[in-house]
Amino acid sequence: MKDYRIVCICQIYNELCKGNLQRFVSNILPVVSDLVVYDDGSTDGSYEYMLKQTPYVIRATKNDFVNERSHKQLLLQEALKLQPDFILWLDADEVLTANAAEKLQELCAHCDENQIDAVNMHEINLWRSNSWRRMDSLYDSGWFCRLWRVVPGICFHETKPGLHQPLFPSTIRTVKWTLDVQVLHYGFSSQQRLAYKYLVYKSHGQRGYDMLDRLISEEKLVTEKVPRELFPEGLWVDDEAPQAMTFAESLAYVEEYRAEVFKPRFSIICLVYKSVEWLKFVYEQVFKYTDMSDKEFFFVANDANSAVLKYLEDNYIPHYVFENTPEQQKEWYVNNVYRAYNFAVSKAQGDFVVLINTDMAFSPGWFDSLWQAYNGENCVASRLVESGKLRSGQYGVEKDFGRDYASYQEREFQRFARDLSEQKLLDGGLFMPILIRKEHFEKVGGYPEGQVLLGSDLYRPVIAKRGETCISGDTVLSMKLQAMGIKHQTAFDSLVYHFQWGELDSLASIEGGQGKIKIALCHDSNLDSSSEQEFWRFLQESLPASVLINKQLIGDQGDYAVNVQTYIRDHYPDVEIIVQDALSNCRIDTSRYTIGVLQDNLQSSGMQNANTEINLVRADKFVANSAQTVLDYPEHDFEIIPRSTQDSKQKWQYLLKDIHKKLMIEKANRKKVFEQHKVSIIITTFQRTHLLRWGLYSLSLKEIPYEFETIVLNDGIEDETEEICNEFKEKLNLKYIFTGQRNLNGHSVWRVPGFAINIGAKQSSGDILVFSCAEMFHVNQTIASLTKAITDNPKLLGIPIGKDDREGVFLEYLTENAGKFDLETYNKCINLDTRMPFLMALHRSQFMEIGGYDEDFVGIAYDDRDLIDRLLKNGCQYCHTDAITVHLYHPRAKGYYEGGGPPEWDYNKNLYFSRIGKIVRNEGKEWGKL
Repeated sequence: MKDYRIVCICQIYNELCKGNLQRFVSNILPVVSDLVVYDDGSTDGSYEYMLKQTPYVIRATKNDFVNERSHKQLLLQEALKLQPDFILWLDADEVLTANAAEKLQELCAHCDENQIDAVNMHEINLWRSNSWRRMDSLYDSGWFCRLWRVVPGICFHETKPGLHQPLFPSTIRTVKWTLDVQVLHYGFSSQQRLAYKYLVYKSHGQRGYDMLDRLISEEKLVTEKVPRELFPEGLWVDDEAPQAMTFAESLAYVEEYRAEVFKPRFSIICLVYKSVEWLKFVYEQVFKYTDMSDKEFFFVANDANSAVLKYLEDNYIPHYVFENTPEQQKEWYVNNVYRAYNFAVSKAQGDFVVLINTDMAFSPGWFDSLWQAYNGENCVASRLVESGKLRSGQYGVEKDFGRDYASYQEREFQRFARDLSEQKLLDGGLFMPILIRKEHFEKVGGYPEGQVLLGSDLYRPVIAKRGETCISGDTVLSMKLQAMGIKHQTAFDSLVYHFQWGELDSLASIEGGQGKIKIALCHDSNLDSSSEQEFWRFLQESLPASVLINKQLIGDQGDYAVNVQTYIRDHYPDVEIIVQDALSNCRIDTSRYTIGVLQDNLQSSGMQNANTEINLVRADKFVANSAQTVLDYPEHDFEIIPRSTQDSKQKWQYLLKDIHKKLMIEKANRKKVFEQHKVSIIITTFQRTHLLRWGLYSLSLKEIPYEFETIVLNDGIEDETEEICNEFKEKLNLKYIFTGQRNLNGHSVWRVPGFAINIGAKQSSGDILVFSCAEMFHVNQTIASLTKAITDNPKLLGIPIGKDDREGVFLEYLTENAGKFDLETYNKCINLDTRMPFLMALHRSQFMEIGGYDEDFVGIAYDDRDLIDRLLKNGCQYCHTDAITVHLYHPRAKGYYEGGGPPEWDYNKNLYFSRIGKIVRNEGKEWGKL
């Protein structure tokens, strides 16, 4: 009988901590010829463990749970290199039943002889035990295509992301079903494993009984003892049958594992002691240049001053406080630094730690490059570009991009880093930032408590005093790691700027007065219930930088939500998070992150019982005080925090720190998007200087989050336009261009604004263009709103909500009130057709593709209509935004268009209709010429 070559493929992610790998490996290796593994970014040691079991390990550096089908394709491609006859697919929490080696060979022979493509095997789901399987709720109905015959062209045709897709090759047509070999599945065999599955699937959007709740629900539980003879040798455990749990009990044990399931995989650690400004700088730098989704970042306040401690606490920045003894503080300062880093690593939740300093700035991919360079037998440092304040060390580059955060030349450093970066990994180098497995760090005892006297025993060191010949603590750590087989290496594509002695050389921050309020606690009852009063007082006392806002403070008159929103805007504009009763009529402020709180005592909120169907306020996060409350509202995701205990105080603070992290990630992502784009605001004007001043004034009051330029094109005469532009030159990065050369002979000759806009587009450098008339008054953050969608989709045309000041009431109010306006005056204006480019954002590429404005339009009107028609025919679409603008009043010529209008009108009209369907214009000539 032929001995068929079977290669097993398996995808893993942090299986060592779940106790799966040793069982899997010991049972599969005797059964197959080779094992090919796809490691989906494990950090718990699974990757290193598998490297010792098989040479065929594909390593991903980023966990990508939902792309399982594409991972299967990669595994299949790698397995085919080993020239197998059959491919066997198993997961790490599975093993085959007894006598699998013999049975598999028989199945291979049968498939080979009968030209069968694959074999379906039955899944035995062990349930909260090692020997009882679950029979109800389809748990015993699982059959999976496990053994695939290798045929020409075997592959997965479509590898799009998503859960619950077919996990067998698209080329399989004929299948054999068998009970000769079955699969023992341990994924449901403990509360820990069930909690992992439930929480991970829930985090990826799974809902409902079949897709989610079935994973832990035992309301229909039926179990059956698995026959001993089905277990491979050494796996039989004769344990007790699991007893059915209520769903609330199941949810309770799931909650116990939440922290373990979602614990960070990496811990980025920074010491800080006296400077709030350096603290803020490095904190923002890390979030700006690092994917923080699976990482924690915390500070250790090392003998820190009160200003640093208060800032950390009030801003919900994760941190630990470390204090050296008074005697230790008298020692060489570096001793206190090494002690603090050892303390910091002991607090880290991640499997890996990355140690950094406050005086560091980062480049894109700095962290990913460290992680990609990790191979299980090294710790990896970044390559430093240093300011030159001190001499650099091995692989360091000395180039001054600023000696402190205020003078830092970030763009210049980023460009330099791009040119300097190279994919190279060399032994040695500098010592921070450094990525190191926490287990390795702790196994060698971490840093010595200072520099070590030369010649001293590294494991029982004598700590040197200032001036004595010594070895640095970083070098000692490196030498101890080397002794256990862990190399210190430098990744040349991880570039970090080091200011050198930044915080050390800076002035200490001084604690100011009242800090900024970050949390608004809002409750819309009069707090008649003593339990409600106690709860909201507890929150106020537990949460730093918080304020309680209720009807006792703002009164009962009017709309509560509007009143609170106004109160926050006027008194606490720095509020980032609102905590409000989830049973409120509406969300107070959609622009601020909102936590909806739901307590069991619903009667105090006017509810008759906990099962009453209600619509909860549309919050970003929900908090309940018990699992029973969660059961009453299964359509919502809740965090469970019990009422007013010391433990709940800690849980609330953890929750807010986690939310702060999410807000920081969002802020950093927005900044990255903004920095990828430049906006050119192109304004044409023709003898409307007074309106231009209002337009520029309103624009100057707005925050424009992008790099931007403003180009004003005067297509009229040499009047005071340039003088007005100079008033806003610095604020708006304004460039003035005179395009009215045809009018220099003293006669003002009208032409369509398209000529000037074409010139402005050609003179501009932005990838996003904003066209504006001189008379557009910007009511809100128009530029940010108009351009936001275009950063993701260049085919969109950003248009505002517009009003036309046809009677002049808005302009009159502005003039009389020094630029202020009110809602009543705004509403008196008629609606403006913003489909025309009075104020419009578009991607530069779309304007250039169609050849800009058609410069054959030399008459009157139809030029804008022609441009928009061509943009739409070229695939662009309108995108209505929340930008608000007003077209300020200017006199219209009465009767100008009566009777068909002047000849210039007919000229443009006839040209427009004659060219409908022709998208590209100005072909064969230079357009946009100044």
